[in-house]
Amino acid sequence: MKDKDTIKVIILLLILVCLYLFMLVLECIVGSIWNLLLFLAVILTTIWCYYKKKRKKTYTKGVILLIILLLILIWSIGPCVYEKHIAELEKSELEEKQRKIEAANYVKEMEEDMKKSQEEAKKEYDKRKVEKEESKKDEKVKTSSTTIYNFKIDKDCSDFSNASEATKFMNESKAAGFGDHRLDRNKDGIACN
Repeated sequence: MKDKDTIKVIILLLILVCLYLFMLVLECIVGSIWNLLLFLAVILTTIWCYYKKKRKKTYTKGVILLIILLLILIWSIGPCVYEKHIAELEKSELEEKQRKIEAANYVKEMEEDMKKSQEEAKKEYDKRKVEKEESKKDEKVKTSSTTIYNFKIDKDCSDFSNASEATKFMNESKAAGFGDHRLDRNKDGIACN
């Protein structure tokens, strides 16, 4: 089983190599007028030998001419095929290097974008943190500026030093839902008058 699979793979690889060489040879033949003329001479000599053989005449001169033309054609096409093969290899290496460079640039670009987004997120986080701290400071200032009263304890006018302090206590007590503690007896909005 392994031998058959191995033989199939080897045959497939040989076919691919032959196709590759055929394409290179065809490029070299078409690329030069001299090579094209030699190729046509080989074809014409082959046809001439075939007809001589069919008529049962001697075709040894034709075979010798065919061998000479084939050797000249191989000698002419060989360097061209080698150069084209080397050029293809260099081209593929160059393309591979170009792909690696593009991939490295893409990775670098993505890293820069990530850094920028992280910096923006950090700036936004710091900005929010500063805003929270400022709002906490403002709340502390507001709460520290207002005196804390215990509205559950019933107070009367003698507990305050002046009428404005009593009025302030009365208004905050009403706002908190504890009533006016009977500080505004004449219902004019001013306590202890």
